Amino acid sequence: MRHLHILPDDDEEDDSEKMMNELNTMTTVSVYDLNFDRQAKNLNASNLSDAVRPWFEDWSDASIRRAIANLNVPALRDQAAEYLGLELQIAA
Repeated sequence: MRHLHILPDDDEEDDSEKMMNELNTMTTVSVYDLNFDRQAKNLNASNLSDAVRPWFEDWSDASIRRAIANLNVPALRDQAAEYLGLELQIAA
């Protein structure tokens, strides 16, 4: 299983972009909450927000709601996942 939680690093910018593009073209991913024992497997990448929204229903902060919505935006997905404490993996 390959991890796609990309940490910002100038030296790995090309690798990060390649991995992000791979995630954008792959349709099935799994998401793991790094802070709690929650996971959702084999999801369509374009529906990540719907899968994790219930996990954050007790939080009303606008930045959390925005990050959840950004999980469906390929260019913002990794940053949103990091903000929310989530790890994304391509599902085999």
